[in-house]
Amino acid sequence: MSAQRQAYWLAISSFLIWGFFSVPLRFLQGYEAGAILWFRVLFAFFILIALIFQFKQAALSDLRHTFALLSFRRRIRFVGLTLLGGLLLISNWLIFIYVVNAVNIKTASFSYLICPVMTAILGFIILKETMTTWQWIAVGICVLSCVLLGIESVAELGYSLVIGLTYAFYLISQRKNQQLDKLLVLCLQLTLAMLVLVPLYDKFVTSTPTTPYFYAMVLLISVVFTVLPLYLNLLALKQLSSASLGILMYLNPTVNFILAVAFFGEPVSFIQAIGYGLIFVALVLFNWQTLFTKSATTPMPAKKVA
Repeated sequence: MSAQRQAYWLAISSFLIWGFFSVPLRFLQGYEAGAILWFRVLFAFFILIALIFQFKQAALSDLRHTFALLSFRRRIRFVGLTLLGGLLLISNWLIFIYVVNAVNIKTASFSYLICPVMTAILGFIILKETMTTWQWIAVGICVLSCVLLGIESVAELGYSLVIGLTYAFYLISQRKNQQLDKLLVLCLQLTLAMLVLVPLYDKFVTSTPTTPYFYAMVLLISVVFTVLPLYLNLLALKQLSSASLGILMYLNPTVNFILAVAFFGEPVSFIQAIGYGLIFVALVLFNWQTLFTKSATTPMPAKKVA
C-alpha cells in the first residue's frame, strides 16, 4: 500500500471514529455534561503527558528552544492563543456533550456540517483570506438552510451555531500555532484548561460519579474518541493536502446524522429534510474547486512530525 493511500485510510479512520462519538456519549446520558467534560479533559491530559514523554521528547525540546527565542511580545501572544484555544475547545466539548445527551444528535451533527463554512467566513473577516463566488453562493444557501431549521426550532439552531462558532474560532485562533507540533499544542491547551477546571470542579460536577462504569466509559472516550483519532489525523497530515482532509472531515457529521436518524430514531420533519439537503448542496458548491479541480488533489510535501 502506497504512503498516500495509507494516509487516506488513516484520515478516514479518524473521522469515522469521531462520527461514532455520539454512541458512547448516549451511554452516559444519565450523567451531567460537566462531569463528562471534566474527567474527559483530565484523562486525555494524563494520556497525552504519557505519550509526549514517551514519544515526543525531540518535539518537546524543539518547543522549548523555539519559545526561548521568541520576543516577550510573541511569547505573550503564544500563551494567549494557547489559552484561548484551550478555553474554546473545552467550551465546544461541553456544549456538544450537552446537546448530544439533552437535545438531539441531529443538532450536534448540523453544527459540524456548517463549521467549515463558518471557519471560512471568519478567515475572510479576521485573516483576510479570499473566497470564490461559488463559496459566497454556498454561504447564502447555508443561511437559507439555517432559516428553515430556525423555523422548526430556534433553540436547536442556536445550539448548532454556538458549537460551530466555538470550533471555528478555535481553528482560526490556532492558525498562528500551525507550525508547532499539534500534539504538544493540544497538551498545553489541556494543561491550561485543567488550571481553569480544577478550581471550578464544584461548578462542573455537582455530584461526583461513584460508579466504575462512568469512569470506564469516560476513559474509553478519552482514548478511543479523543487521543486516537487525533494521532491518526497527525499521521495522515504527512501525506495528504489540507484540501483532501477538509473533504474527508465531512465524514464525521454525516455519520453522526445517519446514526441520529437510523440508529437512535430521531425524527426529521419535511422542513428539516429540506434544510439538511440544502446544507449538503452548499457543501458541494463550497468545495467545488477541491472536489473537481485536478490541482486541488495534489498532496502536500511530507512534513516532519517530531
